[in-house]
Amino acid sequence: MPTELGPRKVQLAVEAGFKRLENFRRARLMFLRSFVGQYYDKSHGTIGTEPLNLIFNAIRVLVPNIVFNYPQHNVSTRFLAQRDYAEMLGMALTQQDKQMKIRDIYRRWVVDAIFTMGVLKTGICDSGTAIGFDENDLIDPGTIYTENVDFDNLVFDPQARDPYLRDAAFIGDRSVVSRVSLLESGLYNNALVERLPKVGQDGDHRERADRMSARNLTSDEAGDLEDMVEITELWVPRAKAIVTIPGAANFIADDFLRVADYYGPDDGPYTFLRLTPPVPNNPMPVSMVGIWHDLHVMANRMAKKIMEQAERQKDIIGYKRSAADDAQEALDANDGDAVAMDDPAGVQVFSFGGQQRSNEAHINQLQQWFNMMAGNPEGLAGMRMNAKSATESKILQGNAAVGLEDMKDLVYNGVADEARKRAWYLHTDPLLEVPLIRRVRTPINIDGMQAYQEQEVQVVLTPEARCGDFLDFTFEIEPESMGRIDSERRLNQAMDFAVRLIPAAAQAAQTCMMMGVPFSFPRFVSRMAKEAGIKWMDEVFHDPEFQARMAMLMMRGPQLDNSKGQIGGLAGIMQNGQPPSVGAPMPEPEEEFNMQAQEGAAQGQAQLPIRQSY
Repeated sequence: MPTELGPRKVQLAVEAGFKRLENFRRARLMFLRSFVGQYYDKSHGTIGTEPLNLIFNAIRVLVPNIVFNYPQHNVSTRFLAQRDYAEMLGMALTQQDKQMKIRDIYRRWVVDAIFTMGVLKTGICDSGTAIGFDENDLIDPGTIYTENVDFDNLVFDPQARDPYLRDAAFIGDRSVVSRVSLLESGLYNNALVERLPKVGQDGDHRERADRMSARNLTSDEAGDLEDMVEITELWVPRAKAIVTIPGAANFIADDFLRVADYYGPDDGPYTFLRLTPPVPNNPMPVSMVGIWHDLHVMANRMAKKIMEQAERQKDIIGYKRSAADDAQEALDANDGDAVAMDDPAGVQVFSFGGQQRSNEAHINQLQQWFNMMAGNPEGLAGMRMNAKSATESKILQGNAAVGLEDMKDLVYNGVADEARKRAWYLHTDPLLEVPLIRRVRTPINIDGMQAYQEQEVQVVLTPEARCGDFLDFTFEIEPESMGRIDSERRLNQAMDFAVRLIPAAAQAAQTCMMMGVPFSFPRFVSRMAKEAGIKWMDEVFHDPEFQARMAMLMMRGPQLDNSKGQIGGLAGIMQNGQPPSVGAPMPEPEEEFNMQAQEGAAQGQAQLPIRQSY
């Protein structure tokens, strides 16, 4: 496309793309100002202007409920010979997540999606990409990166209509880089680089979100430290190329800064996140904050009105002119004093102003409407839960979870797409080597008996270890892996797993052995632990001494324990057919919810003093 259309037409199309998104950028800036409040980057403000920041509270509650921890990657394949390699890809992605602090990137991504649309850019850092010139991004050359793209810098084909931008002729983003870095790289058109206007001197007076925290700085003061210029990188899918053009608003050049082949996954370097249903035949989603904003403004206006009414409230004493002495006696008297008056009816207290009770009901209604439109963040935060029973509380929590679970699914799918882009570089780059630690089964000999022991070994993901076609692998995020689990709930899960499921699994393994059916107890328990959210179960089966103890038991032969009352005694198991803890029924989800709802009352009653009767 670049060579067919020419540099000027491409730059004019990019300008049209920025212009198409201008109204969305202005609306986003207005929403951001409501989010940060009037005291953001200001030394003073008018008290009572925005006493209820409902937008901030909703975002503060939603974000940690969606992204709290690092994701757990599940890489699978339909070919058995590639399963080990797929597991290594998942391990490499997990290791990268913590090195890149991907959780913070995802949280910013979710916040961007709440305001407009979240955008991530994934690639490999080298001297030919703009990310290699950004001094704020400390990424070593040759390292795979994922960075947030601010919506102010995003641009795409102005003719795009698909809600997922699959029909866009180009997608790109604008960056601020050093002129010296561009010149020293030797990859760009130096003559054109010399002509690029300095940042702040291109005649672009559009206000952007990054200026909210730098209102008292001029463009010259903010950019005097180094000569910075703006460039725009475009991904052109049909040409499979990366095209770099000037990024200044009012600067059209007769040549490209650079045209290079695109090295990356076929679906491009960008990963988009939208938290609202798509708008047919339009690429921009509905802004969540745009739905809340009017209620946020109305609630603050009503709160300000109530405060002003309360400030105007005053009490005065009115009296007849003939009862001036009685009025003075009433003013001078202390609380509770008895005062003699000739004409008590001539002295009265009058109240003026004061807030209307109807206004309080109105602001409560506005808050309820906002809570409804925002997906019940108050219920997620445990506020204003006026449930009169555990059943009603369950209904409220269930309603709150519907929209939240939908947003979680959208985020998890987006995270899997982003991880797939990083895995593409791990799979195809001939220079990347990633050291990993994995567990393998090795045969050992114990008293003449062959057994297996799992131990940690050092492996390296190298080009020689890669196998299969990249399209053969599927990438998923383990459900609920990015959420927060309360420590008490996690302990209850582990205790329930140990007391009920493990004895039941042992009984099933014994039955299968008697029937001659192959059954792996460690693998079954590890799989069930994974389903229950217990991530450390695989460590339990890595005991080198266990094989020795089992060998000794096999040499001694079967010995029954006749003590039926002893927990785990073989005699009791043979009589009952199962361990005593297996017979306890597993609670249903509704029963478990009711048990958790009553835990607070049970703990409070347990602390009451015990009265003894004589």
